[in-house]
Amino acid sequence: MTPTDLTNTGLPELATKIKQAHRAVRDAAKNIVTQAILAGAGLNDAKAKLAHGEFLVWLKDHCELSERTAYNYMLIAANRNKFALDANLTLAQALRQIRGNGNADDSGKGGPVGLYDRAQATLMKKLGGLLPGDVEDAAKRTIAELEAAVAATKRPAPTT
Repeated sequence: MTPTDLTNTGLPELATKIKQAHRAVRDAAKNIVTQAILAGAGLNDAKAKLAHGEFLVWLKDHCELSERTAYNYMLIAANRNKFALDANLTLAQALRQIRGNGNADDSGKGGPVGLYDRAQATLMKKLGGLLPGDVEDAAKRTIAELEAAVAATKRPAPTT
């Protein structure tokens, strides 16, 4: 078949449709994180305007998205400075950048102190992945649980 024979096959029209669809996919990839930031900023604003405990009810009644998706959007919006908007990131890639790549310290330290250091590093990464308004509450809960654990270790073992 010569190139002139292709005009009657419909292939040039298919090629045009494919190129248009590909451009749309590329454009959508560029916009996905930006749209997540816009949604997350709106969600963060709504949460700030609602009384404690009302946000999830409002979210369910008005937004047609899951709590997890809302949280991810809010996290991306709160951490938008951690990635370039023109990087064509997926939402999962943006979230990984915010949270760090997640592996605890693999320095090979053993024993209780090494285990504690790795647990502390993991905790700090997880705190860094929270929304700014949730960090203080999470830290207070963690401190209370650590204090209870320390108190429990100081109690004498029950005798039988």
